[in-house]
Amino acid sequence: MAGQTVELTQENFERITQEAGVCVVDFWAEWCGPCRGFAPTFEAAAKEFPNITFGKLDTEAQEEVSGRMEIRSIPTLVAFKDGVEVRRASGAMSASAFATWLSKLDSVDLAVEQQRAANRKLTEEGTPPPGIPPHAEWDAGDEEWCSGDTDEEGEKHGPWKYWRADGTLCNECIFVHGKPHGPFKRFHESGEVSQDGAFEQGNLHGPRTWYASDQFTTERMHENGVSEKVRRTVMVYANGRVTQVLHYNGAGERVVPSTGEPYPTRPANLPEKAEYREDQDQWASVSLNAKAERHGLCRFWDREGQLLWECEFHEGSRHGRYHSRAVDEYADPRVRFDEGEMEDDFACGTWKLLDAEGNAVVTRDLGVVQDHETLDASEVFSNLPRSAAEWRAFAEQARADRRYREALLAMARASAVSLDAGPLKAWLESLTLPRTEASARENAEGVMNSAGDERAALADAMMRGAEAAMLLRGFAVLHDQQDRPRAALDFILAAMLLAPERSAYLFTRSLILANLGLGEQMQKDAEALAPAEPDSWKFLSAYRRVLFPRFEFWPGREPAHCTFDEVPDGPTKELDAVQAVVRKYATRLQLLRAEILSRFKPGTNVPWLPPDVSSLLPDGPVELEQTEVEDADGDSVDVDETLSTKGMGIPALSRAARGDWSALTWLLWACGVDSIRMPDALTPPADFGQAAGQATQRLWQCRNRRSRGRIDPDLPTFDFEGVALQELHPNLAGIAEEQYAETQAMFFWLTDANHVSPWQANLRG
Repeated sequence: MAGQTVELTQENFERITQEAGVCVVDFWAEWCGPCRGFAPTFEAAAKEFPNITFGKLDTEAQEEVSGRMEIRSIPTLVAFKDGVEVRRASGAMSASAFATWLSKLDSVDLAVEQQRAANRKLTEEGTPPPGIPPHAEWDAGDEEWCSGDTDEEGEKHGPWKYWRADGTLCNECIFVHGKPHGPFKRFHESGEVSQDGAFEQGNLHGPRTWYASDQFTTERMHENGVSEKVRRTVMVYANGRVTQVLHYNGAGERVVPSTGEPYPTRPANLPEKAEYREDQDQWASVSLNAKAERHGLCRFWDREGQLLWECEFHEGSRHGRYHSRAVDEYADPRVRFDEGEMEDDFACGTWKLLDAEGNAVVTRDLGVVQDHETLDASEVFSNLPRSAAEWRAFAEQARADRRYREALLAMARASAVSLDAGPLKAWLESLTLPRTEASARENAEGVMNSAGDERAALADAMMRGAEAAMLLRGFAVLHDQQDRPRAALDFILAAMLLAPERSAYLFTRSLILANLGLGEQMQKDAEALAPAEPDSWKFLSAYRRVLFPRFEFWPGREPAHCTFDEVPDGPTKELDAVQAVVRKYATRLQLLRAEILSRFKPGTNVPWLPPDVSSLLPDGPVELEQTEVEDADGDSVDVDETLSTKGMGIPALSRAARGDWSALTWLLWACGVDSIRMPDALTPPADFGQAAGQATQRLWQCRNRRSRGRIDPDLPTFDFEGVALQELHPNLAGIAEEQYAETQAMFFWLTDANHVSPWQANLRG
């Protein structure tokens, strides 16, 4: 129906796409974000182009059709004219680009398209299409036919031509002993010139010009937000380095690339080399070195020509004097500018906040530069606990040495240990630039978004007045991710002392407590969040149960169930093989148990500690092997039974324990045992096959929930640690996925005589 999209299926696809006229099909899938983002554009176009049939095909629901159409990525748009495929485009388009693409379909010449299709067929067969020299060679990398002469060394030398697979000329250039040298041209499929320019000893040199075409073309021009109004683009090169980019409309007027609107008039006080930066609505004069890095004085102005900031650069980094406009950025309303020294992008030395006349209103010493390498190695980020007095002594020494970044961070840790933010607040006030609350927050958000994983960048922002509480939370998250949870806990506590009203910081602390293995304290934070943030409370509560489970004998808590038509009857392994694997699971669990205990003070009660299974190892731990075996098809498969706990945080240790505990208990259950003891016979329960199938179906349900955010309605669902799988956060579904992957691997080994170990790399899906 005109103005609406049609849902395409295997039954109606041929009929609708083969009808007379133009039909455009959107190949998509529900899980594909770009597909969902493009959908409104596609729907709107159906109303704008009533003479075109618009169809949508779900590639997951209609796999046969999408396979036959060789859809390799989504979204993919395929256009048919009178039943013949004439155009194909991958990726979501903007509304304007899609409209342009659609508007060109009516003018498609079917005879030309059929000839090009025939030419592509010849290319697939290895035969040059008509018009291409018979001796031309196919370049599989560039997917082009090429023809030209070579020198005595076999290097390209002289004029060369290139053609597309469809037989259309795409490039002409000149080589001199293997390097492009001299003028070149590229062509649209229509034969119009798409680019021209020149090479100098292999490097682009001088103006390189792109020309738009009103005909269909695969040549690139209107990309990365460039408006369709741009009809010519000139990029000026100096020995391979871009020095200027100019865009023009059809009348030859210079325009702004994204909108095609007239280029603004340069203010009279700006140097001629200043160029307008549309993305920032600023003018800029930037000096570059041979590597295209900023080098020398760089200056930026607003649209009216008022200086915004200027700085000396050295090989890409701010290095030297920095001066910028700073209205409404600092606490003292008289401040109009700030200026100081930069070294390798970091502020250092004396900084001044200036009034309109250039008089210093505030002066601060920002200390010595502490770059990435220096700060990363600092003891201030140690994961070992220290007393408040020890951290204060560290801070005092760092301050005496003008290492103010370390001084502030050490004082933050001292404040966290003593639960007294007074000294930290005093030092922030005396050492950092005094910004307004809004400016401090904006600067902190900016560095968190751009460099939240860089200690030096966060510390430098703190010195320049960015909000300390937000940055300290950033330090907490960073060190929690790097398995330094004690350091992370100090930083989040300091952040909470500075901003006690922010409930989000409670969430962060709860996650850090999880990494410390402190499940009960974690739950208290979760409950404190419940009134204001019930979703956060639910997530944290579920996370605690998942991460710190009750290691009971899990099989038998509920009847096993799957929907497979065929399931195994029972184990195929001999009892001695089963007992050997039981000992290996027990060895791994004892290793995990010992490592978890080592993370706590001796004598600490760890409620969630995996049980002692040494009763399964009367002769002590067994050897865990790492080898390679051959599967039933003769392919090599890795087997790795070993377990290295180095670098594993408590969550990783707990997750590994979950997987091994699940596999071990289900293995014992499969032998007819209902507790942790070595089986002396193989007496599988009646629902053995259901349990084996259940492990696989649950694995795939968890995998769907984690990767696609949904579950398969045709498979049985279940609760995991008290939460329905469809409501389980995808991150937590990943933990469940790991558990069921280990259980599946055990059942696959147990029921297939060809498998030699549950730790084969090919048993987890």
